[in-house]
Amino acid sequence: MAAAAAGAAPEFHSPVTLPGSTDGNEPSLAISPRGVRYASWQSPGEFASSRDGVHFTNLGSPDSSALGDVTNAVDASGALYNAQICGGATILHTCLYRSLDGGHTWPQQTVAADSHPGASDRPWIDVFPHQRAGGWNPALTTVYLEYHTFSPEDLAYVTVSRDGGKTFSAPILIETGTNAVTDSGCNTIPSGVVVDDGGGIVYALWLSGNDVAANLTSGCNYSQLGPFNKAWVSSSSDGGVTWEAHLAWKGAFDPATKIGDNADKIFGTIAVDRSGQIHVALAVRKSDDPTGYVASCETGSTCQEAPEPTDLLLVTSPDHGRHWTKPFVVRHGGSTFFPWSAGGSAGVVDTDYYKSTTLRPNDSASVWAAGYTRITGASAVVDATGIHYVQTPSVASRTLEDPIHNGGICTFGIFCSVVPNANRDLADSIAIALDPAGGANAVWTNDASGTSRIDFSCQNSGPSAYAGKPALTRCFRTE
Repeated sequence: MAAAAAGAAPEFHSPVTLPGSTDGNEPSLAISPRGVRYASWQSPGEFASSRDGVHFTNLGSPDSSALGDVTNAVDASGALYNAQICGGATILHTCLYRSLDGGHTWPQQTVAADSHPGASDRPWIDVFPHQRAGGWNPALTTVYLEYHTFSPEDLAYVTVSRDGGKTFSAPILIETGTNAVTDSGCNTIPSGVVVDDGGGIVYALWLSGNDVAANLTSGCNYSQLGPFNKAWVSSSSDGGVTWEAHLAWKGAFDPATKIGDNADKIFGTIAVDRSGQIHVALAVRKSDDPTGYVASCETGSTCQEAPEPTDLLLVTSPDHGRHWTKPFVVRHGGSTFFPWSAGGSAGVVDTDYYKSTTLRPNDSASVWAAGYTRITGASAVVDATGIHYVQTPSVASRTLEDPIHNGGICTFGIFCSVVPNANRDLADSIAIALDPAGGANAVWTNDASGTSRIDFSCQNSGPSAYAGKPALTRCFRTE
């Protein structure tokens, strides 16, 4: 299903560079119930905050020895949470930090919150509740931590804290049900965990290869080659005690050639809108041959991919992940990488990403920009005809900054370091979040000048992502 035409996209304030972000990349973003923006970047994780989306204050780092892969969340009390890879003796585990004074101090630090005996990687967190009338005690906040392992089985897990991040449960395998464990065996990409404030149901997204045999052939999590032609969503309605997995998207894959649709560009992204619908956005390169590309780089001088588009796709579930729509094409042509999404009112999804006209995303001649799209009308239903959108969703898009990167983008994770000519300078992710007015706030890495930095932009005009809210006339500002 292709995108329907839409009106003008929301407009944004000119990008601002976050203070102290020189040499930073892979940012995360969370916004408090009052509208304070908290952006962080690596490494180690460092923070800046803003009340108006234009003027930021550097807050320093929760832990100067930590190694990055930052992820942020804010609960209903305004308590700020950050997770990232631990340093020191607990390297390759996830540490969780909590601040009760807006990121100025971090007295609560939980070491190895992943609780896993093997090495863990790429954490994501979310909290419950985000909003609560009448105040909230952060000691009662539930924190969900998703990650995958490098050993011994390379699968995706969640651990749960029910005391505001002070202690965490044992690891809970989320590849339960259907054939999720078999297909995910040794090759997973954790892609976000989100909680629906309306009912407390939590959802975790991850990508996998086609099957365990193909995953083993391509080197499992250590190479992250794929192609990753499946996206899975696991849900829990009992506070993370039990989980049920469902296949949200499946792309083409040829078991003989190992060529297929590849969503490893790099993370998928998951959002819940205010009606409780779940949306998964995926950057999918068609007919991708990552194994062949790497082999050509290692044995020859061309090191060129076959030209293929990387489209931005959306799938939606109206029934807690049990059924999923066919993919809706949000963007087609060129290359769309690193999507991240936030859910607004029913059927509204805001997404930022990197974009280029190139069909060879690893090409050193590629030029990239930061882009944004608001999707509206993405409401789905299950009826006698099956699962489908009620109407064709509409999209409205805008360039946020151009250029932000010159060169290729490698999405093989740590394996990029051994691929000739690979460029991983942007690292692996960017972020977007909605403020209390329903305005979009986006953060990304810019290294077009040769030195990386973190840039930020907030919506300052146009319709709110929340029904019933007035159109914005400036970036939201909290007093």
